[in-house]
Amino acid sequence: MPVKKKLISLALAACACTGAWAAPVSFSGSQNNLSASVSFDLVGSQLKVVLANTGTSDVRVADQVLTAVFFDLGGGVTLSPVSAISGGTTYKGTQWVSDAGTNVGGEWAFDDAISAYGAHMGISSSGLGNIFGPKDRFDVDSNLYGPESPDGLQYGITSPGDDRSTGTGQNNNGGGVFNSPLTTGSVIFLFDVAGPLDLDAISKVTFQYGTALDEPNFAGTLDDNGGGGTDVPEPATLALAGSALLGLAAARRRRRG
Repeated sequence: MPVKKKLISLALAACACTGAWAAPVSFSGSQNNLSASVSFDLVGSQLKVVLANTGTSDVRVADQVLTAVFFDLGGGVTLSPVSAISGGTTYKGTQWVSDAGTNVGGEWAFDDAISAYGAHMGISSSGLGNIFGPKDRFDVDSNLYGPESPDGLQYGITSPGDDRSTGTGQNNNGGGVFNSPLTTGSVIFLFDVAGPLDLDAISKVTFQYGTALDEPNFAGTLDDNGGGGTDVPEPATLALAGSALLGLAAARRRRRG
């Protein structure tokens, strides 16, 4: 086979192996006046997860604060937590605490060996009955509030419609939210990915509110957003495609010379 045709064949074969880049997938759900969403997006070799409280009602008590999401991935995939960043401003009552873009990794945790609502992975700002512990935090060297562990309501996600002046109670034990730092809107999580992650394989999504599994929770339904798709291309496959294309370019230059 001529060199040019051979290089073209190698490039096409390598590109076919990589497939198209996966589009994000998102899930959403609601119950009474509560609503939430979560999106999963491949960014290079990392998975970005955005957990959002999409409710419009005022948040007055603990079981109206979004604190966790549970989910399953396909087999053979391992996630390693990288970061947790606030997507909105954090307040404690009416007092400003921090702006969007703040590292909240010391207040959020991830575990991939749990059992909750049929799922085996979860992200949470609350211990939820010791499901999540201090070693599960995204940033074990950071602690913004309270004990060095995911605990209580702190840094859970409040709705964009929350009136920060109306949180009932003066402490968490009274069911109130006024004395807990809460992030408005969303939190963004990054994970390193090992293994062939197919976004279409994500399942068993459940949103959790409050500080215990017997508080409000509901399933997330896959949104019709055209998401899902292919596995993350392996670096070796991308290298093969690149080498073949570079070889083709070199062959063309020699021919012109």
